[in-house]
Amino acid sequence: METETLRDYVAENRELEKKLTKRNEQYIFDLKKSLDAANLSEEEKAVALHDILPVLAKEQKGGKTARQLYGTVSECTEAILSKPKEDKTTKPVLMWLDNTLLIFGVFSLMMGAMGLFVESSQQVYGILSLILMAMMGGWVFYLMYKYMYQYERPGADKSQRPKMWKIILIMVGAFFAWTAVISISALIPGPINAQLDPVILAVLGGVSLLVRYYLKKKYNIVGSLTVPRK
Repeated sequence: METETLRDYVAENRELEKKLTKRNEQYIFDLKKSLDAANLSEEEKAVALHDILPVLAKEQKGGKTARQLYGTVSECTEAILSKPKEDKTTKPVLMWLDNTLLIFGVFSLMMGAMGLFVESSQQVYGILSLILMAMMGGWVFYLMYKYMYQYERPGADKSQRPKMWKIILIMVGAFFAWTAVISISALIPGPINAQLDPVILAVLGGVSLLVRYYLKKKYNIVGSLTVPRK
């Protein structure tokens, strides 16, 4: 987990703990001691508490206690220790690279296939245009995750989500910049922005998608356009 995200988790946990009843506050205190005894790292404890505290703070308004929701401290600790670790990567540069490879791969394959099977088709973009379009699109897709989709994950603190008008302004500006990059790069002449043979273009697209698949498996990268399951 990146440092910034971990800091956010810790800060959110502290704020939520302030809202707990005395009984639930004591439960969390005992749970922390139990997790310390189990030798969980600070990151693992922050993630575990970040899953528990938002639910507890909400449910206690209806009179429910932590013990009713999670069992005894020992049972809760055991559940945390036995929970499969996803260790999803949300590092911005990796998410951007994942998006870039996806966009480049899909468009290269599509243009290569059209060039091979449709005689009258003409390539719309040169290789430089494709690369710049994919890189800029990768950034736009990451912004969608940063300002929208990450707040749909279970336990996310939706109070930290920017106002909708701010999200709209950011995304409209980002899409405008993306369009501008595509339009301007299309004016760059060859050989810098050469139009490749359809076979070469299709091969590059396939390689791009294979590299993306390998990196996604290796680093367990979160997809920017994947809305987390509730």
